[in-house]
Amino acid sequence: MHHAAAMVFQENKRSLFLGSFVQVGAGIERLMIQNSDGTSEDESMEIFDLAGNQHSDNMPSETVKQMYNASAEEIRNTTPKYISCCMKFVIKDHLEMIPDILTVIEKMTKDEDKLMRFDTVSTVGYLCTIFHQHENLRSYIHSFLLPAIIKALSDPAEQVIMRAQMVLTYIISKGVINNKTVEDIVCPALILAANSTDDLHVQNNIVTLVGKIVLKISDNVLCKTVLPFLINKSHSDCIYVRLAALLSFPELGHALDMDHKIKVLLPRYFEMCNDRVGTIRKTCADIITPLSVCCDDTLRRGPITDAAGRLLSDSCKFVRQTALENLGPLITTYANPAVTSLVTTRTFILMMVSNFTDDLHYITMKCQTSQEYFKATELLMDREKPWSNETTMKNDNKFWVADYNVKTESEELYSTFAYWREPICDTKSSFSFENDCDDRESEVERLQTMIPNKLWYVPMNNNSNLNCTEMKKSEFEVKPILEEGNGDSKPSATELNDHDLVVPTLLLDHYADMAGAFDDSDLASQCACMLPAVLVTIGPTHWPLLRHTYYVLASHRSWKVRRKAASYIHKLAIYIGEEATSRDLLPIFESLVLDLDEVRSGAIDNFAAFLKMLSVTVRSDLAPMMCRFLKTDYEWNWRFRQNFCEQLAESLHLFTPLDMYHHIHEVCLSLLMDRISSVRQSALSL
Repeated sequence: MHHAAAMVFQENKRSLFLGSFVQVGAGIERLMIQNSDGTSEDESMEIFDLAGNQHSDNMPSETVKQMYNASAEEIRNTTPKYISCCMKFVIKDHLEMIPDILTVIEKMTKDEDKLMRFDTVSTVGYLCTIFHQHENLRSYIHSFLLPAIIKALSDPAEQVIMRAQMVLTYIISKGVINNKTVEDIVCPALILAANSTDDLHVQNNIVTLVGKIVLKISDNVLCKTVLPFLINKSHSDCIYVRLAALLSFPELGHALDMDHKIKVLLPRYFEMCNDRVGTIRKTCADIITPLSVCCDDTLRRGPITDAAGRLLSDSCKFVRQTALENLGPLITTYANPAVTSLVTTRTFILMMVSNFTDDLHYITMKCQTSQEYFKATELLMDREKPWSNETTMKNDNKFWVADYNVKTESEELYSTFAYWREPICDTKSSFSFENDCDDRESEVERLQTMIPNKLWYVPMNNNSNLNCTEMKKSEFEVKPILEEGNGDSKPSATELNDHDLVVPTLLLDHYADMAGAFDDSDLASQCACMLPAVLVTIGPTHWPLLRHTYYVLASHRSWKVRRKAASYIHKLAIYIGEEATSRDLLPIFESLVLDLDEVRSGAIDNFAAFLKMLSVTVRSDLAPMMCRFLKTDYEWNWRFRQNFCEQLAESLHLFTPLDMYHHIHEVCLSLLMDRISSVRQSALSL
């Protein structure tokens, strides 16, 4: 009898010890976060005894027995790290205790205290990650731990359901459970939990979780179960539930076959583009690019283009803004693989350079930000060879910029931009050329008058005014950059021959208008970032469609926009060829080298590459202008001169001996006598 009572007492102590595992949910969660951040198991499971003294990893089994036999009060005062340590040594040396641990946890999942159930779910998630690391323990995940999490999804307490969703997301992301388990167990449980609760917050989170796992589900289950569920939730009266369902459409588009996309998914998306709530329409504008990726060319040029047009002309400002921000990435999805070598895959855009070089370079990127597209386009265009002159367009269309007709006194006294920056020096007085170069001087002056330094006052669509209390309205006269022909305005995509234009003219016209958004420098900056990608998409033969857009970006009032436009001018030159470079980009380059140092640095970073795309005659005309790079806004900006030295060293072979004698050697001598040693050191290579 006494022996039986001792066994019961010992069993009670054993249960208390095991029960302590479920009283440390917050600590377990922290350990999960630490491990997910890359912290090793040994670092996140330091060994502490009851007094707080640290032990080594080689804790003897006697110590484990002492902890196991500890009093109930000592067990309740243990720390999360101590409990985790105990579990570590249980798995290592006492596997026979695991069924007892799971039995206690099962009881705790039915506890009346919702906080206890909350902590239990956290503990179960942590045990899943530990058991997954030991092959002989993985069976416990499917037999006990996962069913416990699934059961928590139907818990009466919202906190428990939310924690179960977090734990489920965590173990799926870590690969603890395979796709078959997700399809057969997790997905039906999530749908059942969402349909059995009236809590909109819980429904919102479950719909979000279902949207994340659609790529792990087979087509049959996806079409019969998940797709109807998400479409039904997209009709919810709650805006947040509708929004969560809408955000799952890109993943659904990649997972569904074309028939279900055409009959079910896209019609619902187009309906939501006309939703009464602006937030829903704004989200439609956000996801239109990944949806376009998973559609064929017919859908892309038809319904997708129409939806984009409605969003671009939406009555809500924020919807229009979002649609414009995603316009550049959207245009790149229209690329023809046979021409541009841009290929789309299930979840990415795959950019392949195969038409221009023998090597293949793959650039994969998600359709989210314009910066990623710009970087990928840089890598793409770095490897491209210039197109032949046959691919360039004749100058049959005229492009326009605004020029000053009257410079008022108020402009001289006040300028928002010039107030914070020193004015750009007058090149006519700061630079002197050879006496026998009058023709070159007149040519440079003509180019400067065509593209003045303060082009950022160009009104968009020739109808916007400058609103400054101390400035009078400036009078502008619009004149063509090129002397041939007459015209009233910039040409639009609809005015040119578009029989082989892969991008709808509606989108190109909206994209061109982005460059003139002088009141929104962020929008113009995104337009500048995407211009190389858009050019690659439409091809070099349609460069005239983007020529005016690039002129406006290169003369934007924001120096950050001008710097971005200057940073890839050499890449545009490589892509459009020598003739178009000399005709269209050279005047821009002439203006950029007279800009602020920040803008000039963008042009000078690849100065040698730009010179290679010019003919010998044009390079000779540029030789007298090399001295302009010696003049900076601030004398201590020596890094600019050092960068110029490096670029000049790469381009010396491009100039004729006569140019070297008359112009380049003076620049080299000036650099060799620079007051900064680093500049002189770089000049030694000249």
